[in-house]
Amino acid sequence: MTIQKIKAAAFKNFAVNGYNGGSLAQIAEEVGIKKQSIYTYFKSKDELYTTLSKEAMEFELAFVEQFIEENKKEEMEETLFQLLHACELRYTGQDVTKFFLRSSFFVPPHLEKQLNGHIYFYLDSLEQQFTHYFKLQSIAVTPNEAAISYLALLDSLFVELLYGGQARFEKRLHASWTVFYRGLTN
Repeated sequence: MTIQKIKAAAFKNFAVNGYNGGSLAQIAEEVGIKKQSIYTYFKSKDELYTTLSKEAMEFELAFVEQFIEENKKEEMEETLFQLLHACELRYTGQDVTKFFLRSSFFVPPHLEKQLNGHIYFYLDSLEQQFTHYFKLQSIAVTPNEAAISYLALLDSLFVELLYGGQARFEKRLHASWTVFYRGLTN
C-alpha cells in the first residue's frame, strides 16, 4: 500500500535529517513515486510530519505497555533495567523510535503546539503506567515519585542516544541505574 510505503520512507528520512533536512522529493524517490503523489495522501510536509509524530507516539506507548505487561512477574530490578536497555535497541534499530526521539527533542517551531501535545500525552501516559507499576512494588518512595524519577532517568538516556552515542549511553545507564535503584529500594 503506497501510504504505508510513504510513511516508512518518511520515518527513515526525518529520523536521519530532521524536519528541516527532510525531503519530500527523497521520500518519493525511495517509494518510487513522484513527489506530487505524496499530496494525494498528505496536504503538506507539515501534515505528514504531524501524522508521523502521532503514530510514533502511539507506537512507543504501546511498546512500553506491552513490555511492562509481559514482564510484570519478573523482578522489578530486571524489568526496569531491561526496559531502559530495550529503548536503546529500539533507537538503534527502529526508524519510528529514532524519529520519535528526534522529533520530540528538535520540534519545528511552527509545529510546536501540535507536537508538544503528542509529547505531553506520551509523558503523562508513561507517568500513569509507571505509577501503576510502582504501586504493585515494595519501594522506599511513593509510586508517583518513583515514576517521575524513572522518566527523568529515561529522558537523560534519550539525550545520550541523540547526542552522545551508544558508548556514552551505556556509561550513563550503568552509573545512573545504580543510584536510581538504590534510592528506590533503600
